[in-house]
Amino acid sequence: MALVAFALFALNFHPKLSESSYAYVFYATQDTYACSAAVNIYLLKSLFNTKHHVIIFLSHDVSTRYRPLLESLGARIIEEEPMPLHHDTISYYRGCLLKLASFRMHEIDPSLQRIVTLDADQLVLGNLDHLFDLPMQDFLAPSAYWLDATYLSSTLMLIKPTPGQWRLVQHALADPLPQQYDINIINVLFQDRPLRLSGKYTTLNSHWEDWNAPPWFDSSTTSASKEDLDDLYHQAQVIHFTAVGKPWSYQVKEVRQRKPKAHEVLFRQWERWRRLARDVCPPGVVDEI
Repeated sequence: MALVAFALFALNFHPKLSESSYAYVFYATQDTYACSAAVNIYLLKSLFNTKHHVIIFLSHDVSTRYRPLLESLGARIIEEEPMPLHHDTISYYRGCLLKLASFRMHEIDPSLQRIVTLDADQLVLGNLDHLFDLPMQDFLAPSAYWLDATYLSSTLMLIKPTPGQWRLVQHALADPLPQQYDINIINVLFQDRPLRLSGKYTTLNSHWEDWNAPPWFDSSTTSASKEDLDDLYHQAQVIHFTAVGKPWSYQVKEVRQRKPKAHEVLFRQWERWRRLARDVCPPGVVDEI
């Protein structure tokens, strides 16, 4: 009887699924970037319904009002200061090395097996959970195709955090070189990796300003038609704001004045980000579309 009871229990027992061992990771050292991170966290969590964690590194330069906001969006906050750059670097990028703290995620949360690290000044266009289903690699990133097909971009990186990789990053950070930023360090460490993610995960929005197509896009020429650029927008998974400036800098009407010949998609990207930022971010960041 006891054996029968145990058999029935075993047949009806369904172990609780463990929490996700994957996470999206952002970072911010300025309020405007924290706002843009909030926009993308909202997209991932509320519109694209990711089933995975979202984490954000924040430096002390980010206003305290962003902490409850980001937590309300479902993000876990890690307070951390960026590693210093060499004194001979451009001050605008002084916080960029905070991104590389992602490589020590195995120390922060050992349950996480893979992470996707993203720059905040981007616009996520769809669910990216499929990236975690790719065959396991320690590191994957797209090419910085606008610079050199052999050069890696650091705007989106799929990372398996390990002590070995973190030691490599620490060694590079211990003695930073002049004019060496996160993308340079990533290429010193990983440029020889043969596998790359598609350029659709780091698509510059300058293509809709300049009417050209990236080399990864299926086009017979580098110049692009209206239809090509419409199709490019459908294929892109993440766009990086490089045209005109950052989306918090100008209203849509100002972008139209500055770039009257740009493809209409450029203005739609701008409007989408600003509408979301107006609704998601604290007052004063974006008041007018």
